[in-house]
Amino acid sequence: MLSNRIYRYISSNSISNNNNNSKLIIQYFTTVTANLNLTDNNNNDIKEKQQHKVSQKQKTKTIEIVDEEKKKVKTAILMLNLGGPETLDDVEPFLTRLFSDRDIFKLPFQNIAGPLIAKRRSFAVKKLYASIGGGSPIKKWTDLQGKKITDILDTISPETAPHKHYIGFRYSDPLIDDALKSMKEDQVERVVAFSQYPQYSCTTTGSSLNNLWKAIDSSNMEKEFKWSIIDRWNKDTGFINATKTMVQRAIENYNKQVEEKGLQYKKPVLVFSAHSLPMATVEKGDPYPQEIAETVGKVMEGLGNCVKDGKPFQYILAWQSKVGPLPWLSPKTTVVIEKLAKENNNAIVIPIAFTSDHIETLSEIDIELQHTAKEAGMDLLIRSNALNDDPLIIDAMAQLVDRHLKSNKSIESTQYHLRCPGCKGDEYCRTIRNPILDDK
Repeated sequence: MLSNRIYRYISSNSISNNNNNSKLIIQYFTTVTANLNLTDNNNNDIKEKQQHKVSQKQKTKTIEIVDEEKKKVKTAILMLNLGGPETLDDVEPFLTRLFSDRDIFKLPFQNIAGPLIAKRRSFAVKKLYASIGGGSPIKKWTDLQGKKITDILDTISPETAPHKHYIGFRYSDPLIDDALKSMKEDQVERVVAFSQYPQYSCTTTGSSLNNLWKAIDSSNMEKEFKWSIIDRWNKDTGFINATKTMVQRAIENYNKQVEEKGLQYKKPVLVFSAHSLPMATVEKGDPYPQEIAETVGKVMEGLGNCVKDGKPFQYILAWQSKVGPLPWLSPKTTVVIEKLAKENNNAIVIPIAFTSDHIETLSEIDIELQHTAKEAGMDLLIRSNALNDDPLIIDAMAQLVDRHLKSNKSIESTQYHLRCPGCKGDEYCRTIRNPILDDK
């Protein structure tokens, strides 16, 4: 260092140690060099601190980058469904959105008539929701399904991970607009719009997708994400197997209850019950009734014969949840149960168009239909459990999404672009925004 070099120079240049002046000079430079050494050490400390600060800043920046990368969601699974009021206060807003949807109801002066009908019906509907605990469980089940599906996807499809599910309900919170905002905040790259209606209808999946594309356009988010659609999965092997298993468990439960109640055994009739549809919609060519029937056929193929007599079960497809005076699909589930009771039959009711419990299963079937059966004299009516978060349906949905991602298709079904013969839909009907692949 500089201080050491000065000291060595003075000590070696004819300065005698006996000379007082020399001693003073040496003492002087000894003090100076000591101070210089201290300064050098201080400078080293400062440099080290500065380097440490730089290192810490670099580490912090690296952590921020890593955190930012973790925050990004590569693949979003948008769970599209009807929704339902979580509380009794949510009932009227839910009904208002429902009766204002022209994909289901086409009413004169609908912006006025829809809210009026909702207000008039809300008191009775609140009673129904009060009877099942004060609200719909559909958000709870959809959220649980989504979390379990994405956990599986992170394991079996690391190339499209991380995955995250978002809920986009049509008539209740969280709405599709809310999901879009959340996905933008999470810097999502690709979205799979996954309809939670296994069977396609313009009034369900079609309405949700139309609303999705409208929301994207109104938010100027057309290029924000790459899109693909799982628009229907009514014949999916995993879905059929999960539903068949629920029916088998229901049959076992039926046999057990017959024994426990000391009833005479009667082979139950299997009543597949689906949400009904206005005949005006059916007559336009809506594919829903056909796709429901295809699901029922596949389930019955896999079910096999009754263990009691070695013969197939008798079954029938019925329709529930009719609204208003106009004609809807028939026969009504209530009418079927009344008829079976009069013929001295028992029944197992199977919800075939729902992936989770909600008002149609918990109130219409478990309460109202049970009352109808007892009034008509039926000995025993039980319901096949909804799929909810059963491992079979969770795995089936995860595998379906995984296959869809690996296929690199924008749209799961080739039927999607085929409009109903009597379709009078708007510009959004059967379209897609910013697809991952233009495979029309």
